[in-house]
Amino acid sequence: MKKLKMIEESIYRIPLVLPESLEPQRDGLEEILVAAQKRLRNFAIQNGWSDLVKESFADRAEIYDEQNKFIQAVIKITGDDPSTKFPKAFSACLEKRIFMSVSPELYSRIYPEGIENKSFEKLITHEMAHRLHVRILNGNENAMGPLWFFEGFAIYAADQFGNYTLEPAEIRQIVRNTKRGSYKKYGAVFRYFLKRVSIHELIEHAGQEDFLKWLRQIEHKGK
Repeated sequence: MKKLKMIEESIYRIPLVLPESLEPQRDGLEEILVAAQKRLRNFAIQNGWSDLVKESFADRAEIYDEQNKFIQAVIKITGDDPSTKFPKAFSACLEKRIFMSVSPELYSRIYPEGIENKSFEKLITHEMAHRLHVRILNGNENAMGPLWFFEGFAIYAADQFGNYTLEPAEIRQIVRNTKRGSYKKYGAVFRYFLKRVSIHELIEHAGQEDFLKWLRQIEHKGK
């Protein structure tokens, strides 16, 4: 594939594929793609991972005006079973260096819980943050930890739902639950444990078998 144009350090001009209905939004969407990369770069710099964002995370971006078209594109890229059931609010992913999502307007309709300042920019950053997480782990996706943790990491990296908090009792329930739940709650759980240990320690332990036991041990540490 053609080498991407670097706009500035770690920020790239990602080719954008749109349906005709979204062409009037092209300039704005391209600006959001750049802003999302900058958001992730700032997060990486703050945590000592600047070298891990020097290479782009996507070779192409595809944004769709219908959720079904988006899902069909995801199935084609990933090779998933066409009968796969996706969450009702499924809005974006980054697979095989292709970022795919629904449009900002559609995202707001199918996931109203996610509406906040710069929602769509944060959505893109979130998906790229998953790829950053894998780079931190030297490519070992199996070490990303449980669902709440790797989604919580991406939520934290994208600065989503920052004002949402939970009581400790509910946090303990969430970390034991393997079923997919609220992203707002995942973000709150991740931030809860960040008050007790560093993000580097959390990432290091998340893929280990005794992760939940370790969390219980550190839970009572001071803020």
